[in-house]
Amino acid sequence: MVRIMYVKVEVLSIFPTFYSICRNCQPVLPASGLSITDEMLKGYPDEVRENYRRICNLAINLVNYFGDKIRVYAVDVSTPQGIWKSLRYGVKRYPTFIINGKHKITGIPSFEEIKTLIMNELK
Repeated sequence: MVRIMYVKVEVLSIFPTFYSICRNCQPVLPASGLSITDEMLKGYPDEVRENYRRICNLAINLVNYFGDKIRVYAVDVSTPQGIWKSLRYGVKRYPTFIINGKHKITGIPSFEEIKTLIMNELK
């Protein structure tokens, strides 16, 4: 029997509205390589735009490195799901990364920091 093992990475943050419209697309958008034009992000504060870019880059790098051993989910904290997850995991600052529901990283971690946690979860 083959057991499919993957690590779930949830990113709780404020995301641009267009990002959270399609729930089916949510897991793949950050890692799809699709770029959002600056025009679409223009109305958002600098911090939201910069965090969005950094989170997308990190997600793409993680998926490129781990392949099918990782699932990345973006959770907009302004949605009911985002509010619930924030309460469940005791998140008070964003962005926050939740690894397999066990590890919480507040802020955007370095690739090496999150890679180490994911590798430990895969063992």
